[in-house]
Amino acid sequence: MQKLVKIVGVCLFAASLMACDGSKDQPAATGSGTSAEQSGQTSVLGGKVNFTVPDGLQDQSGKSGSQATNMAVYADNAAQKMLIVISSSMPDDTLENLITRMEAQQKMRDAELVVVKKEEVTADGQKLQRLDTAIRIDGKKNYSSTLLGQIDKQLLTMQLTYPIEQQEDAEKAINQFISSLKIKP
Repeated sequence: MQKLVKIVGVCLFAASLMACDGSKDQPAATGSGTSAEQSGQTSVLGGKVNFTVPDGLQDQSGKSGSQATNMAVYADNAAQKMLIVISSSMPDDTLENLITRMEAQQKMRDAELVVVKKEEVTADGQKLQRLDTAIRIDGKKNYSSTLLGQIDKQLLTMQLTYPIEQQEDAEKAINQFISSLKIKP
């Protein structure tokens, strides 16, 4: 659980770099964790974004120790694999600049960071920025894929993290996750 809290903290730090201070955030998760666990489907931003939770991950949002209502956390029991979804107010910047700033911040925290992939992807007709990295978290190498998108006036940050030894599984999971995204403008 301590690893889960540290990873959530890293993700919140990254999201806070991009969010505007003093703005009102929209709740991230809607519905109960039970329905997400049973069907694998969940939605954020008041139902505007729907997706399939990757296999083996359960809703841990209430267990992270965070009071943020704009965040949803899904993890396996060992907190080695996780998906974190955060919504915040959209800063006055482009998604391309935001993903570049996120990359720079990650490099400052981990000098050994390796950028595996950085590209624009499309999910359900919506343009997203994708940054895949090999990053050290809590002393261990992890494969992390971060997606940034703008939905109305909200910045949607989605990060899937797996142990580096499971990079192939992580790449497959993130591609399935992107394919499952349904976005209502």
